[in-house]
Amino acid sequence: MSKDKVILGIHDGHNASVCVLVGGKVAYLVQEERVRYEKNYWGFPTEAVKHALKSLGLSATDIDRTAFSTISGVPRRRDLKATLYAFERLLKPSGLARMALIRLIGKLPYARLKNNMLMRRALLAECGISGGEVKAYGHHACHAAAAYYAMRTDAESEHLVLTLDGAGEHHCATVSVASKGTLRRIAATTIPHSLGTIYAFVTYLMGFIPYDHEYKLMGMAPYYDARRAEEAARIFHRYVGLRPDGLGFAKKTLLPMHMQGPSLLRAMRLQRFDAICAGLQKFTEDLMAQWARNCVMHTGLGKVVCGGGVFMNVKANKRLMELPEVSHLGVLPSCGDESLSYGAAALAHAELADAAELEPWGPIYFGPDVDESTARKLLEEKRCTFSRPEDIELEIARLVHAGHPVARCRGRMEFGARALGNRSILADPSKVDSVRVINQMVKKRDFWMPFAPILLRERSDEYIRNPKAMPSPHMMLTFDSRETFPEFLAAVHHADLTARAQLLEERHNPDLHRCLKHFERLSGRGVMLNTSFNLHGYPICAGPREALHVFENSGLEHLALGPYLVRKENA
Repeated sequence: MSKDKVILGIHDGHNASVCVLVGGKVAYLVQEERVRYEKNYWGFPTEAVKHALKSLGLSATDIDRTAFSTISGVPRRRDLKATLYAFERLLKPSGLARMALIRLIGKLPYARLKNNMLMRRALLAECGISGGEVKAYGHHACHAAAAYYAMRTDAESEHLVLTLDGAGEHHCATVSVASKGTLRRIAATTIPHSLGTIYAFVTYLMGFIPYDHEYKLMGMAPYYDARRAEEAARIFHRYVGLRPDGLGFAKKTLLPMHMQGPSLLRAMRLQRFDAICAGLQKFTEDLMAQWARNCVMHTGLGKVVCGGGVFMNVKANKRLMELPEVSHLGVLPSCGDESLSYGAAALAHAELADAAELEPWGPIYFGPDVDESTARKLLEEKRCTFSRPEDIELEIARLVHAGHPVARCRGRMEFGARALGNRSILADPSKVDSVRVINQMVKKRDFWMPFAPILLRERSDEYIRNPKAMPSPHMMLTFDSRETFPEFLAAVHHADLTARAQLLEERHNPDLHRCLKHFERLSGRGVMLNTSFNLHGYPICAGPREALHVFENSGLEHLALGPYLVRKENA
């Protein structure tokens, strides 16, 4: 019997990440930002590669193939300053001309020759991986593969696979049909027609960070009068729509979308900030919903899976979920570029072994566990006050019920942008003041941004409307709340009373489920407030060292670190 194939997947661009598949199953999937403790790291994930090999006890000879998630890109280090400068440059005529020249040069043969594997092999050698089979896959092929293999309902059924982002090599959107482990692309949209680029540019023009703060515009949108949002949406409908076949996007302007900064700035002048957010969000939802409906009608497939950064827009996902033609909607957890390492690894595994071994994702706690000895050593070095309760989940529930937010760093770290309980701050969602307290303590979030609830799935119908009984273990969908919303008001969007809910199943996280059951017995409510465990401007903490950094530099008073309960002196 042959050994399980070991595949190393690498995304070496924006939000770099590393994935290791063993026998088609995810053994490790972590973003470089967590290992370096540097948010949105952009470049080669050197430290995550080393950490993966060490954590899994692998050597270079164990790896059957190293798979990269882009073909043409050369990995380069890029920080926040460089990102903002790129957008600023595009607001100037000289910058537009320069960008056009760069894109023209990029199409020339010698530029393609430069964009090869030499640099990647050199960086792999720094990580202890010399030689071996290396292959690169297309950006949107990886988005599609990640969405299909992770979110399909079964291996036999046909699924419609949609990808949508700002830009990835040559494309910004694709449509594929997948079944029995293979994908067949039927439509694609090139970068000049990018819907995602418009959202990113408006994010920049509103004073936020593109490729990061788009969710803040989505959060502000419901505060504007929904009836008047259509007026603001007309601004953006002048730029891009759907092409005649309905399966892709088409610009309505002479210049491509990445050169529309000056025009957008003029169009937005004297518009209210909340009107801009509402108009942009409505435009995005309407266009995405019509595109998805066209693709479903064209293929006759109601099982839809999605990948690419634009699908991080949970309000747009809600619109897709509610389409009558859609029977199943699977949105890849943290479907931005950080998921591309899994897509590349999945494509490699499908080529080298059996695609049926690539099981759909359930729980996505793919990162490192909290090492008890490391945690205790750090606590003793820092002279923290801590104990080792017999049932720490019960102690967490008691503290939350008493009105105290508790940071929880237990078990394996969840993958991606959503904290799913193991690297979370938990609080009582019935206390509206929880939002203010957590923001003052640690989060420093914008005042209009909602927190999210974690619900016992068996009781979720009491709190949210989910007529298609869609699973939502990864916080990628938004739901309308029911009349019981006062019971979890602090975790509901105050303007439209929607909730980006995590529906918790015991099989996904038994310890966290037990904690929530304890809270249910104490409060009568099967719901908690859940927000990510991090300081503003930092990534979600990875382990004991980062958890204690947040604890020491915030107003948090209680921390569950592995089996230990840590309290501040004045708690």
